[in-house]
Amino acid sequence: MMVKNEEDFLEDALKSAQGFCDELVVVDTGSTDRTVEIAQDMGAKVGYFEWCDSFSKARNETLRQSSGEWVAILDADERFVGSNPERVRDFLVPRESYPFQAIMLNVVNTRLDGSPISSFFSVRLFPNDPRLGYSGRVHNRFGPMEEDAPKIEANRYTGLEIVHLGYDPGLYEARKKAARSLPLIEATVREEPDNHQHRFYLGREYLLLGRLDEARSALTLAFEGIIASQDGPLVDSATHLMQTLTSLGEEPTKIIQIGQRALSLAPHHPDLWLEVGRALLTATAFQQAAESIERALVCLGQTIGDQSQTRMTHRRWEAHEFLGRAYWGLAQYKKAYENYLKALPDKPEDSSGWPVLLNSVCALAIELKDQARVPSLLTHLLSRDDTPLGMFFFELDRISGADGPDAAREMLIDAVARCPRVAADPEYAQRAERLGLG
Repeated sequence: MMVKNEEDFLEDALKSAQGFCDELVVVDTGSTDRTVEIAQDMGAKVGYFEWCDSFSKARNETLRQSSGEWVAILDADERFVGSNPERVRDFLVPRESYPFQAIMLNVVNTRLDGSPISSFFSVRLFPNDPRLGYSGRVHNRFGPMEEDAPKIEANRYTGLEIVHLGYDPGLYEARKKAARSLPLIEATVREEPDNHQHRFYLGREYLLLGRLDEARSALTLAFEGIIASQDGPLVDSATHLMQTLTSLGEEPTKIIQIGQRALSLAPHHPDLWLEVGRALLTATAFQQAAESIERALVCLGQTIGDQSQTRMTHRRWEAHEFLGRAYWGLAQYKKAYENYLKALPDKPEDSSGWPVLLNSVCALAIELKDQARVPSLLTHLLSRDDTPLGMFFFELDRISGADGPDAAREMLIDAVARCPRVAADPEYAQRAERLGLG
């Protein structure tokens, strides 16, 4: 492990490795907090490395300071998770390709509240051999240290995963990770202008920072370069470019064209169909949007093998939310309601679109007479500060007419006690006076 100022995360990371690792190696690159003290208290072997603007050189130093026959790689904002993590040791066996072999683990980018963002397989266990190591200033790549060496035989192991917290939106901004990595990505792109992988990284970093014009420029170059060379992260570059253009308010037609070009090369990738569906929804082409998003769900269900590189794996809720909007636009309200209900359980509370979703689903529950769900849906609506209260007052009027003023009065008093902003709403005074609460 290489670290710098990781006092908030280091202890839990080391605890997750203690059960199956014989040696904990922490190489510090200039911490000014309690990182080194925590590592020592946890029984780690602590080394030092002067930061030289290269993540790979720092990572390779951790390998040099390790004495085990095999190495497991972890960052401080990551944790090993698994019911029996020690079982991975049974797979640390030299094969014919030794030492050019490795084990990949699924890394799940996760918010601090535990909800997943995305996931991917990454090499994390391999023989401790000087012929193996890392290259590249940033987003370092594992592999042989000599050009003429054999390729790595990497196998996936699913009995152990890694949870990565670093891309939690609030945490990413607070820790200012871009301040360390962005200049290194920019330097790599200047030196290797045809490196479409790193130009994609550059565009993604700009997008994370909200520097949308720069993101558009970098991602466009990455996408066009990948299309021309047929080499590089096609789907990621296309979807990030489409998301950037959406944020910039570009015409949906342009966004759809990018998606269609990518689909011509990756016709079964659900992420592409979802982004095309989003653009069609913006264009109010509701039927085409519904068809594209339904296709995304079908492709996700038919994905053979690994889905970890598929963003939609952790965002199925978004597809259902979009479908709800599409079917609403088509006046197919039962289908809209079914999809909105599927979106609700997994939609992150800090994501956008809650006002429209909650008002729509409450309206549909009332219209479709799903009275069993109405109270819980209204409770969710009242729990948020950003959601208009029109549907609450609509249901209040319905209750007053159907069940009488006493029931409506009780409902309004309870709502004000749980959600003070009800009393501040322009519609409150008239109802309160009519119900004798004025």
